[in-house]
Amino acid sequence: MRIKEGYAIKHIGSEHVIIKQGRVGVDMTKIISFNPVSEWLWEKLAGCDFTGNEVANLLVAQYGIDAEKAAADVDRWIGQLTEAQLLEA
Repeated sequence: MRIKEGYAIKHIGSEHVIIKQGRVGVDMTKIISFNPVSEWLWEKLAGCDFTGNEVANLLVAQYGIDAEKAAADVDRWIGQLTEAQLLEA
């Protein structure tokens, strides 16, 4: 899977949100806000193919969490991105 191109993280006040670049009339009811870890993952993985296991390994290496917690967090993160249609196969 990979993150769809054409989206960028924008900083609006204290929020970090995903915005489709170059689109007029953006639907502001579908803004996705990221926490610092989600933003880090997005920036690390943008433009790359990846698997859930690879993302979990990144979390384990960067944050020192156990593999089980990392896998659960990744499943939730991928689920949210999939629901928002921000991933492609």
